[in-house]
Amino acid sequence: MRYFLLLAAVVSTWTAAAVDKVYFGNLHSHTSYSDGSGTPAEAYRYARDTADLDFLAITEHNHSKAEQGIKQGDGRKDGILISKTHSLYNGTNQASLISAARRYTEDNRFVAIYGQEFSTISSGNHVNVFEIGSVIDETAVPNGNYKELLDWLEANPDSQQLPAIIQFNHPSSEYRAKSTEYGSDDFTSAAEWQARMSRYACTIEVLNGPGTINKLGLKPEVTQADYLHYLNLGFKLGPTGDQDNHWKNWGLSTEARTGVIADALTKPKILEAIRKRRVYATEDRNLRLIFYVNTRLCGDVIPTLPAVGSELNIKYSIVDDDEPDADYTIEVYADQPGGQVASVTETVQVHGNNPPTALRSIEDVTFRGDRHYLFFKVTQHTGEESTDQAWTAPVWFETQGAAPAAPSANAEDAVASKNSAIYHVPSCRVAKGIKDANKVFGVQATTGRSKHTGCPLP
Repeated sequence: MRYFLLLAAVVSTWTAAAVDKVYFGNLHSHTSYSDGSGTPAEAYRYARDTADLDFLAITEHNHSKAEQGIKQGDGRKDGILISKTHSLYNGTNQASLISAARRYTEDNRFVAIYGQEFSTISSGNHVNVFEIGSVIDETAVPNGNYKELLDWLEANPDSQQLPAIIQFNHPSSEYRAKSTEYGSDDFTSAAEWQARMSRYACTIEVLNGPGTINKLGLKPEVTQADYLHYLNLGFKLGPTGDQDNHWKNWGLSTEARTGVIADALTKPKILEAIRKRRVYATEDRNLRLIFYVNTRLCGDVIPTLPAVGSELNIKYSIVDDDEPDADYTIEVYADQPGGQVASVTETVQVHGNNPPTALRSIEDVTFRGDRHYLFFKVTQHTGEESTDQAWTAPVWFETQGAAPAAPSANAEDAVASKNSAIYHVPSCRVAKGIKDANKVFGVQATTGRSKHTGCPLP
């Protein structure tokens, strides 16, 4: 049941912990070292001094195949350069990406993150891999082979000597319909793919681009449905708002930002927060959101389960310094993996800012049981037609050692042709006509496909 809690939203005396500071940045951008413009030093300086970002990740393509080159002012097209000249990525000279990142990272001022965008669209879509010291060379990891990528990452930790953080970039049902997105076809089973990928995957783009247009103030693409899909599979991912800049507009091509909740603006703290999924995607450049469930930040996994049916303790802060009189709609999305994707269970409307020292509450949201998760979508209203949206990471309630998400279908109850956007119950007359060589089953069959209307036909 939905209800609307107007300004009667409860103001709590419970105060936020010291960890709760918000920093804004972009986790997906390019320079001329792959298929973008400018140099890493230019990008970091522009992001810091012109776009007023707290952090920027430059994520050059790792492969040698240019799927979409960017024409420069002199009429040439840049190649995918770090794949050919690794020293542009990790060389000791000042111009290399890693050298520039080290030079522009300054505690409490700016964090310069480096990384690579792995794979090509046609080979399973793209992921960002952050802060690894070597180029993912195609002789070691064939383009688009995600199983071999994860094998390689086991021997190549990040700059913190931890498993590298992977981000799912610009997700799309079009790619999932081919049963290849993010390497889902590179493993022996969907369960193996999810278990192995989950060791590294921490974030997913809910806002991105359009990075190949040389303008400022554009509108980003929204991929909420894809976020819901991957959460429903059982992945634990936080949403990001990125720009995929290919021109010299790092941080300003759109107003979209990734908000990171951390207790200091240093590289270790920012990376730790991203790894813990303490992130959110926002269309507003400085909308500060902090949500807690049972005193834990969004992004956390809570292993201690409350009683089923008991009310959850939800508190939040919303602050926008340049729009203090905005109205907000907060939607609570809740789900357990498998079956239908998360849906809105409560809706709250509030007005104006409330800082972390004056948290408000959302009431009457109850606990559903093990593997229950919930997240929050915030819509800011500043005029009749002026709205911005933001999505938090979930909080997951899950006992330690919980099994991976049960897929929504298995080999006994779903089958599809790899060339079709429809899946069937195996006993369906249409399903029986699919050639064996084209059949895919279970979660591979349902991912990115719609169920055949009237299935099963006799």
